[in-house]
Order: sequence, then C-alpha cells, then structure tokens
Amino acid sequence: MIKQEGWIPYEDHLGSLWDAFVKEHPHGRFIHLTGFKRTVEAVYKLRPNYWIYSKRGEIKALFPSFFHRSILYGKRLVSQPFSEYGGILFSRGLEACQKLDILAEFPAVIEKSKKKGSFDYVEMRCFPDFEGLDCDLIKKESLYFYGTLCLNKSLNLWGLVDYSVRKNIKRALSYNLKLQVGGSEDEIRQIFYPLHLKSLQRLGSPPHPLAYFLTLQKNLKDHLTIFIARHGEIPISALLGWTVGSSVHITDIASDERYFPLRGNDFLHFEFIKWAIFQDYRTFDFGPVRYPGQMRYKKKWGIELHEYSCFYIPLRKIKKPLSDRSFLGRTASSVWKLLFPRSIAAKAGKFLRRELSI
Repeated sequence: MIKQEGWIPYEDHLGSLWDAFVKEHPHGRFIHLTGFKRTVEAVYKLRPNYWIYSKRGEIKALFPSFFHRSILYGKRLVSQPFSEYGGILFSRGLEACQKLDILAEFPAVIEKSKKKGSFDYVEMRCFPDFEGLDCDLIKKESLYFYGTLCLNKSLNLWGLVDYSVRKNIKRALSYNLKLQVGGSEDEIRQIFYPLHLKSLQRLGSPPHPLAYFLTLQKNLKDHLTIFIARHGEIPISALLGWTVGSSVHITDIASDERYFPLRGNDFLHFEFIKWAIFQDYRTFDFGPVRYPGQMRYKKKWGIELHEYSCFYIPLRKIKKPLSDRSFLGRTASSVWKLLFPRSIAAKAGKFLRRELSI
C-alpha cells in the first residue's frame, strides 16, 4: 500500500511492488526490474532516477531512468541505458485518457529530477506503451523495427519457420550439436563471455565488461537463461535471454566464426523458442531489426514487425540518437576493429559503452 499519490520517487522498500508490477506487464523486460538498476549503478556508476505514479494506494505507472553525461550527447535523462527498451510502463487496463492524465503530471517529474542533476532532454528508448497516444509533451523519432513472435502451445514452429531454417537445423543435427541450458556464473565466465568478446570484435562493436554480465547474473539470476551449442566438447555458440512475466527476450548471441558452417546460431534460436513454448511463455522478443541482414535473418522465424522509435522530451537542446547507419557510427565500428585487439577490448569497451550508454 502506497500512501502518497501522484508521481513519487522510488525507494528501496518499494522494490517488491515495483518488480511485481513489471512482471505482470506485457511490455515488462529485465531492464525494468530493480536488479537492472542495481547492476548499472554498480558497474557503470550511473545515478538512477526512478519514479512511481500512485493512485488510491496502487501503482498506475513506473518510470525508470538514469542521469547520463557524454561528450557526444551532452547531459540527458535516459530510459534505459545499455538497453533497447525503456520509457513509462502504464498499468494494464488503463484507458488512453487515463494515461494522458498521468503524462500531464510528468513535467513535475522533470522539474524534481532537475534538482538532483541538470540535463538537456529526456530520452526514452522504444516506448511501446506510448503507442496510440497523442501527447505534445513527448516527441517521436522513428528509427527501424523490432520483431516479436507470438507463442502458444499449439504453435507448429517447424511449419512456421522458413525453409532455410529447417535446412540449417537439419545440418546442425547432422553435426551432432549438443544443447546445454544454463546461466551460472561459471558458464558466463568460461563459455559465454569469451564468445561474446570474439563476436563483438568481429562485428566492430565494444563489449560490456565481464563484471556487467556477472552482476546481472547475481541480481537477476531467476530471469537469466543461456542456451549453449557444443560440438563435442567445444562451445561454439551461446544465446543469452531473459524471462519476465509472459515474455522471453533474447539480447546477446555470441559465436565462434570458425564453426559457422555448423549452424549453431539457428540451432539455438530454434531450441530457445521450443523451450519458451513448452514453458508457456506468450511472447518471444527478437529485439531490434536495424539493417537488411538482421531483417532477413529475423523474418525467417515468422516474426511480427513493430515500429522501433526513440521518444524524447526536449528542454534546451536535442541530440538525436546515434544511428548504426550514420557515418559516425560506421566509422566508429571500423576504428574499433582496427585499434582494439581482443586482449584489451573488454577494458576499453566499458568506457565506450558508458559514453554511448549502449
């Protein structure tokens, strides 16, 4: 029972109520849970700015965010950093007019937040709960898409996926790939993270430090699952995903390029979706679809595409999100590949990840 009404600052004793709200929400993801808050605080030292909207003792909305300062973006309030999603979660069943009433009081959150630290704008990454609302306060910038797959017990996954997926699964099985399902600290340290470093070096993207994944595992172990493909004793691919409420959200695919012909990545996606169906999850979230290669890969799983947008509230100035397709984004990727060997990538990656909050 929350005695105060309207937008109130989050306090630790409200953590169980906050997390219960997230788990019941169709758009709730691991980045909305308080374990993610503690992880970002501990690893990246960003200052949280979390708010609850209460009415008649019940939570009607949540707003998680962090203060973030960077050379490229300046000072901003980000919901959520190091993530594909963010924004406000409204209580299920609210009418559009009720959501707009809550948003009408949101400027008070901005003003109170500015007393804790200055910022020039508020950024909310892929804010699905805003769809269908007409609010002058919040601006929208369309970027690309994200893909989800609706699940149910009667879903014929083998018949749904593209022929190329079925062919790749048969190839993986012909090589006797074995599945390992886990998520322990040792599996992150010894299997997932080495593959993560290899993959992001190949893609020209800065890796998170090992401490990020280990701290997530510590704070959110009940929500973390890793599917691992082995060829004999050798781990060749790993797919990291999160379960929250009725959804499964995959965020990291890591693999050894020497074993690409064995089709470990397709094997893991197929097994993860099968597992999610068996566990009675309702949504399998593939995340953003940023470029043609991702579009081709994710569409063959029968996904439904949704618009992926960035939402922002300008105060004094606006800096748009840095696109992977921009000249700066492409240049940064090339420079990363050339200048940062794997031996120092983990340490250097932490600083760049913090700078960009990606």
